[in-house]
Amino acid sequence: MVHPAAAGGGQPDRPPARPTTRERSTAHYAGAMVEQVIDAGVLRAPLPSRGPSGDSARAVFEQILRHGPRPRSELATLLQLSGATLTRVTRDLLDAGLLREMPPVTRERGRPQEPLDVDEDHAHFLGVKVTAQEVFAVVTTMRGNPHEEIAVPVRSAAPEDVIEAVIALAAPVLAAHPRIAGIGVSLGGRVTGDGVVLSSSMLGWDTPVPLAERLTAALDRPVTVENDLIALLQGVLWFGIGRRYDSFVLLTIGAGIAIGIVHDGRVMKGRTHLAGLTQTLPTATRDGRHVRLAEVAGGPALVERARATGAIGPEGDLAALLAAHAAGVPAALELGEEVAHALAVSAGALVGTLDPQALLLGGEAIGMISAPGDRGERFRALLEGQIAPVQRDIDVRLLSEDFDEWTRGAAVTAIQRFAAGV
Repeated sequence: MVHPAAAGGGQPDRPPARPTTRERSTAHYAGAMVEQVIDAGVLRAPLPSRGPSGDSARAVFEQILRHGPRPRSELATLLQLSGATLTRVTRDLLDAGLLREMPPVTRERGRPQEPLDVDEDHAHFLGVKVTAQEVFAVVTTMRGNPHEEIAVPVRSAAPEDVIEAVIALAAPVLAAHPRIAGIGVSLGGRVTGDGVVLSSSMLGWDTPVPLAERLTAALDRPVTVENDLIALLQGVLWFGIGRRYDSFVLLTIGAGIAIGIVHDGRVMKGRTHLAGLTQTLPTATRDGRHVRLAEVAGGPALVERARATGAIGPEGDLAALLAAHAAGVPAALELGEEVAHALAVSAGALVGTLDPQALLLGGEAIGMISAPGDRGERFRALLEGQIAPVQRDIDVRLLSEDFDEWTRGAAVTAIQRFAAGV
């Protein structure tokens, strides 16, 4: 069985979320009426201080942030810190408002323990996912739990129009959420460590754009810019299903074909920041032809074939194809069979090469691999036919098809910067 990877606070794969009261409303953001999801419990407060300072403080803060409340004795053991060092570090973090003491927990033996936890609302973060048509954003807590979600259109995918759209969206959000301590922006493209977008085929950018520098100057907040797949991986690794694995592979199909690799708890970017960002991943069709996965499972190729076979109308798009597939339209189901087979061949090669604990699948077209009523058994069977028997117990999980995971991943890149004290 292929399991859906649940999203949102309170799931087993992320620290417990604090209770929230959320309501849906419409507001004027970026000069347009925008539907948003607002947490009615959001507090208004001055801009928070920076994150933890010093290696020991950063280690303690990250351990609690990612894995939930911990008593001091457990922190000392996990991080190999002396009692004196831990006492000093936790006192400083408590004084800074980054940690808070939880009620004592009684034990059968010994003294009650007093766990420490982060103050999740000490700082908020804005995650922004840029596409050629829209800018999607989310305001989160320090654990990536959403307070508010916003989406606005962009005039065009040109750099100046994208920058203008992000600023127009972010400025009123920052005014409404003064606790926002950092902004993370993600997009499909090749991005340097200091936030320069070298190129983006998704947006049509072929010359470098110093996006982080431009946005930091305009918004007066630290801005992190990252490739969208890398940001998604960071979000899954820090607060999502990836927390339970030391190694996993993420494969996305749809607007783009991409591979994300986490090995020994680290996201692999590669020497040129191109690791996994490929449109040339090889696969094979059901009749044995060797092709690129993008030719079978890429959004443009899928839409073209769906129109040609009558699965959708001549003006239909990927959303129409997914709807036809969910409705059981025969031509759409046939395309789904092709996508599932091709994806299984490519995924099998990755699993055989990297031997990960889990395979995560996502992207706009991922709904094509499961027929109505199928819980992933078909894809699982196809995958198992491509890998060694000893690897067939691999966990296979589906990410959501919307942009929630992507915007949250963008926010997590800003959270990571804050946690590092940068």
